[in-house]
Amino acid sequence: MAQARPAGAGYSGAPSLGTHRDTPAARLWRLWRNRLPLVVRWAIALFLLALLISPMLPLLYQAFIDRPLYEDDPVWTLQNFQGLVSDPNFRSACVNTLWFAILGTAISTTTGFVVALALERFDLPFRRTLKILFLSPIFISALILAFSWSMLYGPSGYAAILLKVSLGISLPNLNSLVGMSILAGVSAAPVSYLFFAAAMRNIPPTLEDAARAAGASSLRAVLGVVLPLMRPSLIYCILLNFVMKFDQLAVPLVVGEPARIKVLATYLYEKGLQTQSDYGIVSATAVVMLAVVQIVIGLQKYALGDVRRYTTVGGRSMKRGMIRLGAAGWAVSGALLAYTLLTTGIPSAFLILRSFCSFMSPLIPISQVLTLDNFRLVLGYDAYVRSIINTIVIATVGGFGALVLTFASSVVAYRSPPLLRRVVEQTAFIPRAIPGMVVGIGIFYAAVILPGGGYLRGSLAILMIAFTIRYFSGGFAVLAPSFHQIGQDLERAVRVAGGGELRSIWAVTLPLLRPALVGCFLLYFVQFFKEYAAASFLFGPDTAVVGTTMLQLDLMGNLGPVAALSVIVLALTLPIAILVYAKD
Repeated sequence: MAQARPAGAGYSGAPSLGTHRDTPAARLWRLWRNRLPLVVRWAIALFLLALLISPMLPLLYQAFIDRPLYEDDPVWTLQNFQGLVSDPNFRSACVNTLWFAILGTAISTTTGFVVALALERFDLPFRRTLKILFLSPIFISALILAFSWSMLYGPSGYAAILLKVSLGISLPNLNSLVGMSILAGVSAAPVSYLFFAAAMRNIPPTLEDAARAAGASSLRAVLGVVLPLMRPSLIYCILLNFVMKFDQLAVPLVVGEPARIKVLATYLYEKGLQTQSDYGIVSATAVVMLAVVQIVIGLQKYALGDVRRYTTVGGRSMKRGMIRLGAAGWAVSGALLAYTLLTTGIPSAFLILRSFCSFMSPLIPISQVLTLDNFRLVLGYDAYVRSIINTIVIATVGGFGALVLTFASSVVAYRSPPLLRRVVEQTAFIPRAIPGMVVGIGIFYAAVILPGGGYLRGSLAILMIAFTIRYFSGGFAVLAPSFHQIGQDLERAVRVAGGGELRSIWAVTLPLLRPALVGCFLLYFVQFFKEYAAASFLFGPDTAVVGTTMLQLDLMGNLGPVAALSVIVLALTLPIAILVYAKD
């Protein structure tokens, strides 16, 4: 007869094996392994936050202390702002900036809306070509556009002298607040167009058809249906253009400075580049610009209200119809062609011609002044060649580094819990409200006070960091929609098959994102190549970029080498820019 065994007896083998495997160290390792991806995600998110707010913190600190931030025993004070307000040049710059922003915004917004209405609602001849021509100011740096307008339409420009001599007609003075506003409005009009064009594509034409069926004319249908539904895009566009005018340096510096018209950007530029720069005044000015921009951006949600009332796209897609204008379409196309030629085509062609001339005047035949000396000077002087090489290195290496950071941040944002996603998304768009020069000054101050910052100062790395902060929002906005389109089921399938999270990203996410990643890199490349404002406070003798070199040449009156450098920039960036922006 079998004897009863005590409870638990005879099971020493299996339980002892389980106990051996489930040691505290093993449990701790499993816990750490399971939490590691989340820890890495939070580390990336916090690094991104620290990077993108790094320009603002030292500026705020410097603005409220009585001595340079690298000195000991600072005293908190408001004397920097008091000195700023008491400066008549600052008060004049504030008034000029306000008018410059208002006039420039009105011009760019109105032009962008009218052209978007023409190209997105009407079946015009050569519509695609006209679109590319109108978007061309996006391809061209505002600095190059300012140089070309100044050389052609300025008081001593070629066209101004030619019209005066041949027809007795005087062009309006470009070196004025109105002239600055027109040029700034023209350079920003393509941005307005992109806002309005995207909104118009999402408005079903049946709404206009219903209005016309009720007796409304085509104009009344547009004003009564299209315009109200575009209110969100209109508000965003106005506020964005207003902010862009605060960040505009090229136009006020090239066009306004000869007439001694100062805005906040040029006031900050001059104060920051003085031999004995007053750190407190510079920081206080930057904080004022930063505060104004933040306030303007913060007004968006209050101006829009409930955005649901503007919803026009439902579950059923509808094909957009184009309105035929007949013979009037040719007149509209002709007007758009004339606009693009006068604002961008002719000035750019003139700039190219100027690069091959020693001097240009309507009184001297061009055949007598043709030369290659401008290119020989640019390509034969080590400092100028170095600035071109520096720009290419920054655009290539820095653009790739920015792409890697953008991809990692997108993975964190769209493959993480909701809280982490909100943190990354909010962080990614912080640079929208930081002007380029403010980024440059803030990064310079951060390098002064942070340990190891001395290794960054005077290097290309600090320029790459500043440019990445400057344009990160745009790169993130390019990559984010593609992440939305990729479902997570494919990545889960890789992990079910035994692959880790990195393996699933490498095998699934990266191949599917390849077109978006290429577009994001090209966008960074073009923007880094064009940037000059953030570099103005960061470059050294060996780290100048093309934009800062052109500014220095312009200040010395060397217009031929300026034109030659501009042509080199166009040759290197224009094909890539068209590839990025001209997709329909």
